[in-house]
Amino acid sequence: MEQKIIGTHSVGPLKAPSGAPPWRNAPLSVEVPFPAAFSSPPVVIVSTLQDPKWTGPINDTFATTVTRVTKTGFTVHIVRVDTVNPDYVTYGWDQNLQLSYMAEVPA
Repeated sequence: MEQKIIGTHSVGPLKAPSGAPPWRNAPLSVEVPFPAAFSSPPVVIVSTLQDPKWTGPINDTFATTVTRVTKTGFTVHIVRVDTVNPDYVTYGWDQNLQLSYMAEVPA
């Protein structure tokens, strides 16, 4: 029996740590729970989505990597890539970043 969940998860803004920016551009690790458990760990595909309430133009661009998948959720690393400087530093983001995902146990 095929099992599939398509959902979204609110990641939120990421402020640079206090002190003088820029700061090291380490990925943000986010734990995403499934609304229901699968019978076995599913295949997960993710994509970031712009905050639907953000007004004005926005050029934020992100890279994502799913790093751990269980029957009840997954971990994803998110890093902003459009503002990276030569020494691999960035400034975070202000928008309420959203994550869309599709998780499926094939039949």
